[in-house]
Amino acid sequence: MAKSKLNNKDKKINKEVVINWLRKYSVVPYTIIGIALFFLSMLLAAQMKTISNTEEILQGKRETELAEDLVSLQNKYNQLNEKYLASQEIVEEYKTSSGANDTLISSMKQEIEELSAISGTKDLVGEGVTVTLDDGILTDGSLRTDALVHDSDVLTVVNELKAAGAEAISVNGQRIISTSAIRCVGPVIQVNYQKVAAPFVIKAIGNAQYLESAMNIKNGVADTLKDLGVVVNVTREKSLLIEKYSGSISLKNAAVANEN
Repeated sequence: MAKSKLNNKDKKINKEVVINWLRKYSVVPYTIIGIALFFLSMLLAAQMKTISNTEEILQGKRETELAEDLVSLQNKYNQLNEKYLASQEIVEEYKTSSGANDTLISSMKQEIEELSAISGTKDLVGEGVTVTLDDGILTDGSLRTDALVHDSDVLTVVNELKAAGAEAISVNGQRIISTSAIRCVGPVIQVNYQKVAAPFVIKAIGNAQYLESAMNIKNGVADTLKDLGVVVNVTREKSLLIEKYSGSISLKNAAVANEN
């Protein structure tokens, strides 16, 4: 009985020792946690300071770059403004002198138009005649070999119209210019190196009365061709359209002579 009481007493003493030990050393975890929190707060403060300094540096750098960009843009603006002012002066000079040059420019344009018309590089309209040449046919429908239209026949009509004052001539739509050739190549006729066939429609712009009289004069071109059996029709026209020369015009061997 006494031994049991003694054991209970020892247990009570050990329990009190443990409780006292726990009470004594319970501050250690809190101390460790406190120290960790202290160092953590120090690190956060240092980080915040670093970020603040970095932002100040970047802000200063941005301001410097913006200032440099502003200076560069100002210089470009000044250069462009100088070019603009110079262009304005040139425009004003042209405006001032344009009145004096209008007459000269108008005269030059008119001369160019006239030269283009004469050279055949412009479509022309005007009164004139249409001369149609066709192969002669016998009453039985067979073709008369001696009444075929030859290149020389077309050329004769063209030359007669030129002599009567024709200002523009075309053969089956081919404009006759200074370098045009009318020739026979085998069974066909070429005008400006383009094949054309009967009926040959020859248009001429000029004084319609003169041109018609030149073609229908007694024993003239039309009578001669009719005697050979060629079908010839001459029609006076109030308005004709003769299209421009469609080929290329270039001088390979000729050059403008030096007047000096």
